[in-house]
Amino acid sequence: MRSATLVSVIVVVFLVGSAFGFYLLPALTSHQTSQQTYALAFTQQGFCSAYGAPWSVALNGHTTAVEPSNATLPLSNTEMAGLPGYKNFSVIWFHVPDGVYTYVVAPTDFFNNGTVTVNSANTIVTVIGPLFSASNTCPTQTAP
Repeated sequence: MRSATLVSVIVVVFLVGSAFGFYLLPALTSHQTSQQTYALAFTQQGFCSAYGAPWSVALNGHTTAVEPSNATLPLSNTEMAGLPGYKNFSVIWFHVPDGVYTYVVAPTDFFNNGTVTVNSANTIVTVIGPLFSASNTCPTQTAP
């Protein structure tokens, strides 16, 4: 009788241990390996409230996003349109883990480049541009 009880206890311990290892340990270890991501937004601050399009941002030299999304890459570095009506295209989004990122904004003749640190929070980078020449005047809009 004692051997049957001992075998039953061993089987129960084995099953409970297997369930713990199978169900709980992967959940505990997957939490440690997954990385939290944060929104990294690039916004334009332009001349006379004019926004430039098309434009793109490359993070660390390999991840590129472009607005409008149907624009063809690579963009010309010397041509761009700057109009108040392009405001809908003035933000480019990434979702990234904590880290330091270099960014290159194209067209390079119109925007600044740099580095940004994401540290456990959503981050906004304001890029200066489009940088038009001093001879350009602000576009005028007529009131409806």
